[in-house]
Amino acid sequence: MSSHLWKFNPNTAFLRGLVDLNENNYIITDENMSSTTPGVFAAGDVRAKPLKQIATAVGDGAIAGVSAEKYIEENF
Repeated sequence: MSSHLWKFNPNTAFLRGLVDLNENNYIITDENMSSTTPGVFAAGDVRAKPLKQIATAVGDGAIAGVSAEKYIEENF
């Protein structure tokens, strides 16, 4: 069985200066998918993480949604 590694270049350049990106332009988040800018969340393959699969992206999205809802309830 062979293993293929695919290079993914996240389309995050437009966020430079708004949120912290790592050296490969992935968005840096905490465990709640919150970026370094309050109210800005990231999920899926644009997030800096070791595993990029559909299953982890779905989990990220669920966490980001709940975190965003909580942020809105607490701040607006």
